[in-house]
Amino acid sequence: NTLTIAYYALSLNTANLHGNPFFNCFLSAVVEMPAYGLSWVMFRWCPRRLSVSSTLFAGGLFILIIQLIPAHLVVLSITFEMMGKFSVSTVFAVVYAYTAELYPTVLRNTAVGACSTASRIGSIIAPYFIYLRTYSVSLPYILVGSLTALTGLLSLLLPESFGMPLPDTISHMQSFPGCCQKRPYVITDNKEQESAAEEMFLARQSVTQN
Repeated sequence: NTLTIAYYALSLNTANLHGNPFFNCFLSAVVEMPAYGLSWVMFRWCPRRLSVSSTLFAGGLFILIIQLIPAHLVVLSITFEMMGKFSVSTVFAVVYAYTAELYPTVLRNTAVGACSTASRIGSIIAPYFIYLRTYSVSLPYILVGSLTALTGLLSLLLPESFGMPLPDTISHMQSFPGCCQKRPYVITDNKEQESAAEEMFLARQSVTQN
């Protein structure tokens, strides 16, 4: 929810930026193209937990810095807002695949769909963060930036799935390594289990026959 709040709040706030609103909307859209490219690179070669936490924290930091920029430095404030949009868009793409890796095969489709549905709550709440500009121009940046940075720190508690086999059952998911559990789980080969069970069955049959 925090991620969707940050993403849609920054997208909706584009019209409130100084300068040409059409050019600002164009920048907001263009900045997502390299963001998705970076998300692909991160998902290919970088740990999931580090990718999510670093981009979330960086996005929240960029958003918080906007309120500290003097009003006459319009270009600088727009630059930091686009940098925040870049970071949030990057993690927005990574989170979908990361969520699918965390859940077991028996629940993966349902879990990803449920998480995506729950995230729509954030997109519903996002416009109300923009309405807070009527009380203070800096208030939306403070709330969105603080929530995003805090979520980036809390995401360090998530388990790491980079380079690990996908969990097949709920029991595999429960033993997924987190921040305090260093040993990764090991999925045993079903064929080896079946062959061992078959050997035991044949041994018992030979004993009963004798």
